[in-house]
Amino acid sequence: MEHNEYTNFIKKELEKIKDHQVDLHGSCVACHMIFILKARLESSEQNAADLLSEILTANSILNREFIDVVEKIHMNERHLGGSFALRERESKDSYLEAYFSNVLDELTSDLITTSHRIILRKLLLSYLSLYLAQTIGVDYHAATEELYYLLRKDDSKNSKISQLISKFESKIKTNTGQDSR
Repeated sequence: MEHNEYTNFIKKELEKIKDHQVDLHGSCVACHMIFILKARLESSEQNAADLLSEILTANSILNREFIDVVEKIHMNERHLGGSFALRERESKDSYLEAYFSNVLDELTSDLITTSHRIILRKLLLSYLSLYLAQTIGVDYHAATEELYYLLRKDDSKNSKISQLISKFESKIKTNTGQDSR
């Protein structure tokens, strides 16, 4: 499949999602797109996510259509968060403990398999997504897609993130062998 064919495939799938011709089974729009691209590519989730990001970055109109569908599904049609609040305390605790462990396991694995710059970027993007979710009142997936939309729309934001990571590195090097402040 050529690049243009994948672009058209994404457009058609977005239309199906928007028109409720696809059952997302409660999952995220972006995740659905990644999984369906993964199947079409017969490749990894990472390759599918990279292709989706590449296509959306190159096509500002499609990028806007993508975020519009994310907002429609996650913000306008779903009212996520309420289901967690309705759980019993024991269920909430179990849920929180499982996801707490998952995050620590994932970061531990990242320490082994990736560079510290990637880990710092991941943590920074997670913080930004969480901050957006809290301040604009949407679920985390929607906030993450809003952030990715912004990063695809304005590459200078990626430069600012890289500059901040460099400052972190400099601070860490400066404090090596000293007490951290």
